[in-house]
This record gives sequence, structure tokens and C-alpha cells, in this order.
Amino acid sequence: MQSEMKSRTTILFLLGVLLLATLACQTGEVLTPAEATARAKEARSVRLVNTPALGGGGQSSSQETEAEVKPGDTGVLVGRGYMISLYQEAGATRIIAQQERGVEVTVKDVTQVDGETWYLIDAPTGLGWIKAENLEVPKKAGAGGEGPQPGDTVYLVARSYMISLYQEAGANRIIAQQERGTAVTIVDVTEVDGEKWYLIDAPTGLGWVKGENITTEKP
Repeated sequence: MQSEMKSRTTILFLLGVLLLATLACQTGEVLTPAEATARAKEARSVRLVNTPALGGGGQSSSQETEAEVKPGDTGVLVGRGYMISLYQEAGATRIIAQQERGVEVTVKDVTQVDGETWYLIDAPTGLGWIKAENLEVPKKAGAGGEGPQPGDTVYLVARSYMISLYQEAGANRIIAQQERGTAVTIVDVTEVDGEKWYLIDAPTGLGWVKGENITTEKP
């Protein structure tokens, strides 16, 4: 009698193992972490930058300080994990999206919550708030930390009454003109053939002007 019971128990055990194996096969393909990461990268068409993960929210020597980051700046997502969380509001806990580390994003707004800096960014997955420790903003090439910087208010100067605004830095296509002495805001800075150009937000709209056409001193 005991032998028959043991045989039934063994058969039931084997059937249970077979059932679990069948269910495991039906759940789909099992990928290693490396394979999953490779497939995730292939599925996205976003610009990735080779940037090491920063631990503890530290900043590299090429990164601007939090106080220098302004709306319009372009930065790169950094962090310990592969995916960076985007939140619905600054200081909130509700995650609305995630974006890969190393993706280039644009800063839309800056605020502080309980002494911590947060950035509203425009990422490939959409708009969302991130902590300051998750954004690295390289210093702008050619700016060299000298002269007016993005976000500064400057004034237009020239010999003539009207200053031309160009479509691109170093280009010759004029898209607008603005009166001399007008206060404008710098949006970007670059150099073309050794000459500094500024993208400005003027009453007539956005446009590039030569460095010789702006001054920090009010006329």
C-alpha cells in the first residue's frame, strides 16, 4: 500500500514539474540584461552621447554649475542607472516617462523645491521634470566664459540706425532688422571663422548678430 502511494506521489510531482516548465515556455523569450539593453537602443532613434554615469549627483569639470543653467541650454542626461525618470512636477514622485542616460535634451525651465534644483526638459519622450543631478550641461564651445552669455540682457550698437539679424551665424541672409539701442536677450553664442556671433531674442524675433553689434552697457 505504501509503495503504491509513493508511486502516485512521484507521478504527481513529475506532472507538476512538467506543467511549470510548460508555463515558463509560454511566457515568452528570456533575454539577458545585455541583450535587453542592446534591443532597447536599437528600437530608439535618439541621439546618444558617450557620457559616464555620475555617482551622488557630482558634476564634472566640463559641466556648468546649477546657477549657470538657463532655459534654452542643451544638456545630456546622466545618472547611475541606464534610465532616467521624468516627473510630472518639480519635487513630485509621479513618474510620467523615462529616458536613456546619455540622451541630449533641452532645458525649458528651472526651479527649486526645498532647496533642490529641478529642470523641466524637452526630451525625445516628451516634457518632464528631472533633478539637477541628472543633467550635465557642457560649456559652450567658443564662449570661453568671456563676454555676454545666454540669458544676459545686452543692447544693440552700430554706426547705422538699423542692425541686421541673420538667419544663421556667419550667413548673409538677413531675416529682420532692429533699431540701435534696443535691449535684447542672448539665446546662444558661437564662433564662425574666429568671429563671435550671438543668437538674440529681439522685439522683431530671433536672429544672429555679430559680436560687434552688442554691448552690455546701456546707451
